[in-house]
Amino acid sequence: MHRECFECDISQMKKISAFMQLGREKEGQLINLAGDYLKTCDMSKSNPEIMGEIWGLMIDVVGTDNPYKEIKSYYNQLVLSMSDMIRGLIDQSGRRLECGLKLAIAGNLIDFAARHRFDENTFKELIQDIAETEIAIDHSKQLFQAVKSSRTLLYLGDNCGEIVLDKYFISLLKEYNKELYVYYGVRGKPIVNDVTADDASEAGMQEVAEVISNGDGSLGTVLHRTSPHFQKIFRTADVVICKGQGNYEGLQDCGKENLFFLFMAKCGIVADPLGVKKMSVVCMKKGGIGERREYDS
Repeated sequence: MHRECFECDISQMKKISAFMQLGREKEGQLINLAGDYLKTCDMSKSNPEIMGEIWGLMIDVVGTDNPYKEIKSYYNQLVLSMSDMIRGLIDQSGRRLECGLKLAIAGNLIDFAARHRFDENTFKELIQDIAETEIAIDHSKQLFQAVKSSRTLLYLGDNCGEIVLDKYFISLLKEYNKELYVYYGVRGKPIVNDVTADDASEAGMQEVAEVISNGDGSLGTVLHRTSPHFQKIFRTADVVICKGQGNYEGLQDCGKENLFFLFMAKCGIVADPLGVKKMSVVCMKKGGIGERREYDS
């Protein structure tokens, strides 16, 4: 946890208040609630865990644990409506696996918890320009090699809308390795716009993967808070793909081998230590050495 993260946590309270039109009094309650918690929080915890705890406290003020439910569904449906364009981009790319990978990471832009500017037009422009997008840290060759030699893949989802692009990428990975069995991990409780079982069902994720809940409501994957069933699958999966900055923050120090992070580096706290610019696209093996792309599909 970095003190610089406090700004994002407080900002999320302001976003929820504005989105739900709660008014100044309740906005003040939310800001004070988060601020008081952050004054005494355990700084050894990751921000995804901290935000999960703040979210639990926030529920009593806003009266719901899922304030973004409708807009999450909107973005799921928006990306589903772009299916023909997405399939066309993949098929015309000449590098189907790489294009699917880039699209999946590009979907990480749909994030109501981050500080970057996001809107529907920005997302559509990014998707359409995806072929020219460079992967700043590119361990895709190692990822594809790991998938090719694996029997089980655990794919940890991140945000609404993005889940539809995950589905296309998983389909490509299963074409690449026809023996691959895929688990798709979702949050056990709603938090911001992170994916839950409802999002997975709406996106049709069950068509390409077995959907499993991690049993927790952190803003990412905090292993010690997840269910024994999830931990067993995480431990035994041949390869794990972790989508989003929250999963990176929560899992970067875990002992799992064959673990790959796919995300956009949305803030300097993450981007600077990696030596990349903010909003860079990253495909990084935990402890791996980057190699340039050589794969077609």
